[in-house]
Amino acid sequence: MLIHLTDRDERGVGAYPSLVADPAATTRKRRSFPKLIRIAHHEAGHAVLSAAINDAPDLVSIRPNGVSRGRTRYRMEGRPERRVQVHLAGFAAEELLKGKRSSQLAGPELGFSVLAAIDPRHASLAAGLEGYDQYLAVQEVLTMGCARTSDAIRADVERFYIAARDSLAAVWPTVQALAKALLQHEELDRKGMFAAIGRSDIYGPVFAVQEAHGLRARPGSTATV
Repeated sequence: MLIHLTDRDERGVGAYPSLVADPAATTRKRRSFPKLIRIAHHEAGHAVLSAAINDAPDLVSIRPNGVSRGRTRYRMEGRPERRVQVHLAGFAAEELLKGKRSSQLAGPELGFSVLAAIDPRHASLAAGLEGYDQYLAVQEVLTMGCARTSDAIRADVERFYIAARDSLAAVWPTVQALAKALLQHEELDRKGMFAAIGRSDIYGPVFAVQEAHGLRARPGSTATV
């Protein structure tokens, strides 16, 4: 069981999200949103993409717990090509919301994670990052045989980030609906999450995007990269 952590209370590391109906509009104009809104969308991004290609979360929360401001908990059952996208989906939701990438995607957390992966002597740099998205994404691309160089790791993270972002763009109203429910209730279990997204189809649109990126997301299929 994995718990994604967002916005550590003690360091203010963040996530995002929102009420923009057209994801394309966010690429035309940068927008600013209160922190809690972006955290709700960050967690909704993790939850929706995981439900589509990995495992439906049994907890999605934006309730502070003294460790983090946001959490999404689920089993990591899919192939690494799917898991890495789930790790990056929160940042992808931020970009769709704000019209620009989260600075954290290319921030020190990613840099330290990459350095630690390249040279074990730098492992201490990633201490405390083990539950955070950037670290988890780096670890997943390494399991796929990625060369242990900064350029190779960053290129693979970028490739899967784009697939995650495009997948969420295809179901953006669903991400928004879940974020809105989180803002109302703070915490949802699996039943509450599916109640929030209603009858929205999160599978067909996401599968189509995955196929377009050379990834087969359908259950039981063999992923290709």
